[in-house]
Amino acid sequence: MFPEFFAKIRRRGGITMRNTLLKIGEMAELNHVSTQTLRLYSKNKLLEPQYMDPETGYRYYTLEQCAKLDLIRALKSCHLPLGKIREIFELSSEERLLQVLEEQIGALSEEIYNSSVSRNNLLRIRRNIQTLNALPPFGQVFFEYVPERKLDVQNTEFDFFSQGYQGYENMLRHMQNYLHEKKLPPSYFINVGTIMDKEHFMEGTYTSQTAFIFVDDLYPDTGSIRTLPQSMYLSVASDNTSLEAEYANRLYEEMTRQDMISSGDYICEVLTQFPLDHSEHMIYKIQIPVRRRS
Repeated sequence: MFPEFFAKIRRRGGITMRNTLLKIGEMAELNHVSTQTLRLYSKNKLLEPQYMDPETGYRYYTLEQCAKLDLIRALKSCHLPLGKIREIFELSSEERLLQVLEEQIGALSEEIYNSSVSRNNLLRIRRNIQTLNALPPFGQVFFEYVPERKLDVQNTEFDFFSQGYQGYENMLRHMQNYLHEKKLPPSYFINVGTIMDKEHFMEGTYTSQTAFIFVDDLYPDTGSIRTLPQSMYLSVASDNTSLEAEYANRLYEEMTRQDMISSGDYICEVLTQFPLDHSEHMIYKIQIPVRRRS
């Protein structure tokens, strides 16, 4: 049934082998893969058995094929699909090989970027949810130190204070369309808000037509990035958007009582819109940077 040299048995690496031919199970064990994996590679013309017994259908591999299996596993761990690996093996041009590798490097770089952006934004969500547990009661003015933040801002034709929640949603749709047109990761849309110029806040003529998203150092330079410097803020949190103007007045009254002045624009930051136990509604925080009068 077998060639004469099949009858010679020897040991290598703890596995019994007949000369240099290995059964599929031995080849799998030697290389820490499953027999199903070897069958898959054979089916995809990547690594076919060196010999298949015509009577039993048993598959046999050689030690020399381990090198090719090592390469397949290495390329697969680099996220190359089996079809692309087969293409690489079939290439006869070094130039084309380099092109295929550059394409995969580019795809992995984009994947790493998107994963890093997603991770950063999930960390931001976690921080916001943790912040909810430390907030004073809704409507209560409080001081807080806030480190430097970066925003991407977009002016819109809508105004929250005159149009209410519908205006706010239209502002968000404008921002969402902007992200889509710029092909920016949608995970940045998790933490959004609106801005009111300091002058309008100080004069009590509340109007807000500017929407923003918080961004990080991975975010591309869109030409509309704005940095909010570190500062002490007077803040109020709430889950009722109809009370924002009233709470903005409270910020102004407290700032005046403390003999302080505004050092920047008023922002309204959405902390969460998840249906949590804290509220069935959106939870937001209005903030104004302040400093002592000189």
